[in-house]
This record gives sequence, C-alpha cells and structure tokens, in this order.
Amino acid sequence: MLIFSDLAFLIPLIPILAAFFTIFFGKYIDKKAHSNLIALVSLGVSFILTLIVSGELLLHLFLGNPVEDVTYKNAFEWLSVGNIEIEIGILVDPLSSLVSLMVALVAFLVVIYSRSYMAHEGSVRYYAEINMFAAAMLGLCFSPNMVQLFLFWEIMGVCSYLLIGYFYDKETVPEGQPHPASAAKKAFLTTKVGDVFLFVGIILLYLEAHTFDFLEIRHLLEEGLLHIDPMLFVLIAVLIFGGAVGKSAQFPLHVWLPDAMAGPTTVSCLIHSATMVKAGIFLIARSYFIFEHANEVGNGNALLIIALIGGFTAILSGTIALVQTDIKGILAYSTISQLGYMTVGLGVGGMAVAVFHIINHGIFKALLFLSAGSVIHGSGTQDIREMGGLKQKMPDTWKVMLIGSLSLAGLGNGFFSKDAIILHALERGLHSGFSLLHDQLILLVWLSTVITAFLTAFYIFRLWFLVFLGSNRLQGHHIHESDRWMTIPLWVLAILSLILTAYFTIGIFIPDLSFEHLLVGWLEPGVHALPFNWMVGLTSILLAILGIGLAYMLYYPRSNAIAIFHKGDPSFKFEVKNPDIITNSQRVFRSIIRSIKISPLGRGLQRILEKGYYIDDLYLKFVYAVDSGYCAGMFWIERNIFDQAVRTVGLIGYELCGVSKWWDEQVIDRIVQLTARASVALCGLAKQTDERIIDHGIIRRTARNVMKSGTYLRRIQTGVVENYALYTLVGAISIILVMIIIAGVSPL
Repeated sequence: MLIFSDLAFLIPLIPILAAFFTIFFGKYIDKKAHSNLIALVSLGVSFILTLIVSGELLLHLFLGNPVEDVTYKNAFEWLSVGNIEIEIGILVDPLSSLVSLMVALVAFLVVIYSRSYMAHEGSVRYYAEINMFAAAMLGLCFSPNMVQLFLFWEIMGVCSYLLIGYFYDKETVPEGQPHPASAAKKAFLTTKVGDVFLFVGIILLYLEAHTFDFLEIRHLLEEGLLHIDPMLFVLIAVLIFGGAVGKSAQFPLHVWLPDAMAGPTTVSCLIHSATMVKAGIFLIARSYFIFEHANEVGNGNALLIIALIGGFTAILSGTIALVQTDIKGILAYSTISQLGYMTVGLGVGGMAVAVFHIINHGIFKALLFLSAGSVIHGSGTQDIREMGGLKQKMPDTWKVMLIGSLSLAGLGNGFFSKDAIILHALERGLHSGFSLLHDQLILLVWLSTVITAFLTAFYIFRLWFLVFLGSNRLQGHHIHESDRWMTIPLWVLAILSLILTAYFTIGIFIPDLSFEHLLVGWLEPGVHALPFNWMVGLTSILLAILGIGLAYMLYYPRSNAIAIFHKGDPSFKFEVKNPDIITNSQRVFRSIIRSIKISPLGRGLQRILEKGYYIDDLYLKFVYAVDSGYCAGMFWIERNIFDQAVRTVGLIGYELCGVSKWWDEQVIDRIVQLTARASVALCGLAKQTDERIIDHGIIRRTARNVMKSGTYLRRIQTGVVENYALYTLVGAISIILVMIIIAGVSPL
C-alpha cells in the first residue's frame, strides 16, 4: 500500500553521509558560512523525504485505512553471533512518522537559523555534529528493534557531549554559568547512568523474549506467548524507564539539562525541542506495550512510578524556573517541566496524548529557544535583568516570542495537549480500577500538573514582560533585530503554531476532526479518546490567565517605568514616573511580594529555588563523600593490608636472606673451598708430574739419549767414501747372513 516507505532509509543516512563529507571536504565548500550549505542541503533533502514518507502514511490514515495495513517494516540481518541475530532496518508507522516529521522540520530550520547566528562562531565541526545529531534522532525514530534504537541513542549522547561543549576553549564564562567543557561532561555522565539501566533492561528482555524486535515482542505479549515472572517484568519496565529518565531529564537525573545551556543556542533548541530529551519519551511510547503489560501484572505500579516521577519533576522544575534570571535557564527548566507533563501522560495511560505534547512542545519550544537566541544576538546578554525595552528594537522577535509564550502558557497549540494530559490524569485518578492509595497518588499527580500549569504561565510571561517591555537596562550595546536568516525560521514556527491552534480548536467542535481523537486511533487502536471536557479546559485557561495576570501585576513595567535592581536583590524594584490606576494596583502586589521576598523565610526560599533545591550540591557532596570515603578506605587498606603484607613479605624475605646467607657460607662456600683445595692439590700433583716425570724423566732423558746417539753416529759420519762403501758392504753381508740364518732355521 505504501509506495515511498523504502525511502525512509535515506532520511537518517543522508545527514550521516553529509556529516562525514563535511568533516573531510567542508573546509573547501561554502567557506564563508563554515560549510552551512552542506547541512542545508542534507537536512533539507532529509526533511523533504520525511515529508513524503510520513505524509503518505498519514494520508492513508486520514482516509481511514487500518494502522496494520500502513505499518511498514523492512529489515535485514546485520550481525549474527551464535543464535543471536540482530537486524537493522526501518519501521514506518504512525509514531515514527509523526515524531520524525517534527524532528526533520526543526533540524532544518535550526540549520537555516545557524547560517546567521553562527556566522562568527561556527565551524566545519559544528555543522558535522549538527548533521549527525539530527541523523541520530531520525534513525532512532525509524528503528525496528531495541539494538538499533540503542545504537542511535548512544550516537545522540556523544553528539550532545560534543555540541554542549562546543565552546570548550572558552576562557571565562558569565557568573553563575557552568563552563561548557564541564557542562558537556556532566550531561554525558549523568545520561550514562540512565543508559546503563536501559542496557540492562534490554538484555533482560532479550533473555526472556529471545528477540529485540518491537513488533515481535508486542505480538508475543498480545498472544500470551511470553511467560515472564511478574516481578521480573516490572523490573524490566522500570529499567527501560530508567534510560528515559536520564535522556529526558526526569528527577533525579534532571540536573544535566540546565547546564546544557552552555552550548550554542541552536544546540539548546535542538536538544530541548526535537532531539535528545524527546528520545526518552519516544522510547517509552515505542515500547508502551511493555509498560502496559508490566502495569497489569504489577497491579498498576509500573505506570504509577512513571506518573509520580513525571508529576514531581514538573512541579519541581516549574518552581525553580520562577527565580531564574538567565533567559535560556528559564527555558531549560521549562523544558524539564514539560517533559514531566509528557511523562505524566505516559504514566496515566495516555500514550497518544504524550506524543501529542511531544509534537506541540517541539514546535513552540523551538520557537522560544530560537527567539531567545535572537534576543541574545540582538542585545548581547542572556541575563533578563540587563534587558528590557527590546520591543521597539526587535519588532519580529517580540511577536514570535509572544506566540511561543502563549503556547507554552496554555493559550496556544500547547493548550490542547497539556489539557489532554491533565484530563487523563484526573480520569485515571477517579477511575483507575486499582487501590485507593493508587487513586490518591494519581490525583496528587493531577494536582501537580494543575499547579504547574499556573506556574508555567507565570514564569514565561515574567520573562516576556521583563525582556521586551519597559526601558532598556543595558547601556552601551547597540540593540538590533536579527536578519532574515534568523527571523524566517521564527515566523515559520510561529505561523505553524497558529495554524495548529486553529486546527485543534476546530477539533473541539467537530470531534471527528479532533487531532487527539485521530492520534489515539492511530497510536492506540481499540482505545477510545476522551472527549473534550469543558470544565477541565476552562480551568486550564483560567489558570493560564491567572498566571499571566500575576506576572502582569508584578513584572509588567508599563512604557514609562524604569526597573532598578541589584543582582543581590531577590526581586526587581520598579520606579514609575507617572503612575496611573494600573501602576498603583501593581504597586500593592509588588509591595506584598517584595515584603515576602525580603523576609528571612522568603530569602531562604529564594535561595533554595536559585540553588535548585540543592540537588546539585547534594550530588556533589555525595560524590565527594564517596570519593573521600573511597580514598580513606583505600588508605586504610593500603596501610593495614598492603603495607602489612609488604612488611610481612619483607620479614619473610629477610629470614630467607638469613637462611640463604647461612647456606651460602656454610654449604656453598665450604664446597667451593673444598673444591678449591682439591683443585690446588691436583694442580700440585700435575705440576710435580709435569716437572719430574714429563720434563725431567721423559723429555730431558730422551734429549740426552738422542744427543749421545748423535755423538756416536757422528763418529760414523766421517765423510770418507771408502768408509761408506765398507759400511755398505758390511751391511749387505750382514743382511745376507741374517737371511741365510732365517732361511736355515725356518724349515726347522
């Protein structure tokens, strides 16, 4: 049925190839923009392919085709070790199509934005890493099995480390901000804690299911063919969730995400809106059938844990965002809070609405971060205490950031998915079917989402009012609007947010067109979407209005107001030259809040929030305690075990040396001495033999005899021929006589 699904292979492959191409040849292409053109082409093509592949599948779904008919999988064997076979391929289904479409769009817009934003600080390395980062998330979306997903999961972790630490050689950083190199290490190590949990969970699941494939595991569970001990299955689900906790910055592993702001704003945008943090939520959504089964066999505990952590994270980070003064820091804690919402959605049985919020959040959070980047680019600072009055100088940025702020506050496209999560939490708390304690805990989670909705509206408009309204508090910097390379992506996201808001609003009145209704049908076949609840919806809108109203009363400076403050002061102090009814009303609220803030309790609470509830400090103290305890323990072991062992070995060696010395002196030396004496005696004997027998006896006597013989023979050797003839005759006669005698005797 699907024609273009095989092209899904190219969606992550093209950016991967572009990343390597950029590394080796980028310095020769588009030098002025640091090879931005390569990233533009690769991610642009990837976005078009995603639009074709996902658009085709979504079109079939809109036309009413069953999910099973449009789900497409194509995989081939990658590794084979013994009986273990690992495949690599693609899985195109509604979940991968929706999320990949959002990822590809945001990544493409970020690269367009980067051409101007990173014009002076960009590099070939930056665009290569951006390509690989986007490719990792896209590859993760289309992964058909746990191993391939984990592979892209880890690639994304490495890319985040490289991009967060992009300015690793920066010598100084603003007060209160971490150094990029330290932030990168913190992000990498913190997320690795969750990665270990995920890896163990994958291995345990494989040992029971004998497959890594998502569709096969789901089939085994649906057919009742997978028999696993309930406690073990719950443990597997919790371990997989542990991976999501690390990647999606949920308590207690949320501490890395605020520090990740040390990287370029474009990187922050990608991490917070389209990649990295969304990977954890996507993982749970992809394997949601595992969590549903674990929840059934675990009496509701599996999803309850997820909901509780999500709710706690949402309100924890929402309160911390209230006192942040770094514009990116506020958005960072906002992301953690919104991820808490998504986690709550997953924990209360609303997988589809959690994915709904992934898409909405990806759009408006990308808009907010890129708008923040435009503000930083135009004002030269990240501290909202140094901003103000930017509305007149940045006519595009203030409008698009207002649209993004409204969406985050719950009055734009973000309202619909956030409201759906709140509704699901309420419904699950009232009709869970589990114990009373379970219902009460879920209702507590629902309450945390309601409170967080109010806090979100308050802190985002606190930011907007202080940045764009009033008079400028930063002197000596030329404030200017960003160029078209930066504002066009902003307007694309802003217009898309408005279009989605209009479409979702139509769905309230025409349920068949409701995107939530369609999404539940696509992602959770057989599950009925909850109808729009006007009471819950109006309550959410009221909370958003109250949050914005309180921010207005406290931080809206009016056009003729001047904000005066000291950085050590816990709150802004406004001076208004020409007060009116509104400013007089604001003065009452500000006086009350200021009196609370400057009280000992208020200052203490302010300090606690500024320090993030001292969670980072607790972790550091824990690490230091473990480190000091480890060092102390190793010192004790060294002194009492290793040193003692060395001493004992030394004593044994000393005694052995004594024995060796005695053996050497009493045995070896004596043997040597005896041998020497025997050798001396033998040498003396040999000498006597040589002198008396050989020299005097044999050699000298032989010489004397030879000399005597020579003397006798010399007498014969006269030199007279006649004598010689006589000798010859005598000799001949003698020989003849001897022969006659012998011949005569012989016969006898």
